Amino acid sequence: MALAAGAALFAGSYLAAAATAPSLGPAQPFAVLAGTTVTNTGPTTITGNLGISPGSAITGQSSITIIGQIHAADAVALGAQAGNTAAFTTLDQVCDVTYPGVGKDLVGLTLVPGVYCASAFTLTGTLTLSGSGPYIFKSAATLITSGTARVVGGDPCNVWWRVVSSATLGVNTSLVGNVLALTSISLATGANLNGRALAQSGAVTMDSNTISNAVCAAAPGPTASPAPTASPAPTASVAPASAVPTVPPTYTDAPPSQGGSSPWLLLLLVASAVMMLGILVLDIGRRSYRRRAQ
Repeated sequence: MALAAGAALFAGSYLAAAATAPSLGPAQPFAVLAGTTVTNTGPTTITGNLGISPGSAITGQSSITIIGQIHAADAVALGAQAGNTAAFTTLDQVCDVTYPGVGKDLVGLTLVPGVYCASAFTLTGTLTLSGSGPYIFKSAATLITSGTARVVGGDPCNVWWRVVSSATLGVNTSLVGNVLALTSISLATGANLNGRALAQSGAVTMDSNTISNAVCAAAPGPTASPAPTASPAPTASVAPASAVPTVPPTYTDAPPSQGGSSPWLLLLLVASAVMMLGILVLDIGRRSYRRRAQ
């Protein structure tokens, strides 16, 4: 038994995240939601909506400071209970760590995101959560905090307590996360909850408490896709100066000599003229000789 408990503790300290957070849907804005009655004693502050369905009785409402709306047995509260029930079902995930024995006190543990299961959970001191979550604590029966119970670390939006029976937060204790109980939730004098108290079929009982879901009140909406950037209009290309065709000059006389071929052409012309002159002189000489011979 001791070996099994040690193995579970080791796994709970180094477990890779495997949990999936549920969607609360219409229950998202609610900090307190009950099935039968809501009862309060002493000054209590609730940040978020307060709802009850199918019941409608709210006792001690005058001593509640609520930063939100109250929905009693209306369509909004009915929809919130539907979201609560669906989330409770989604939280029933495969356990990464199952603590043996009758109940597990989480005091002194440092846990990473995952799904933790026990026949019941208690917390009598400090529980440290390393990482934002999600964390799911599945109790087959109850959740009870007492003594100096508190939770250090974790994201209140990503810590989930699935309680098959009822949850009780003891005097001056502090808890982080969303408590979803199949039956009832009770907060003793001075108990604080940074999250939600959502009871399906039973009551939510409060006594001088602070309950806040301010951090998680609004579910993050889809990120708007950036508007497409208009492509700049194509810029007309300007032909470089060298690309502008050059109009050849018009010559009134003979065109200028074409470089290296001019001397050879002149030499050929001179040679031809000399040859023609030589032939002419030779012809004249022959005629003159014939005349003298006659």
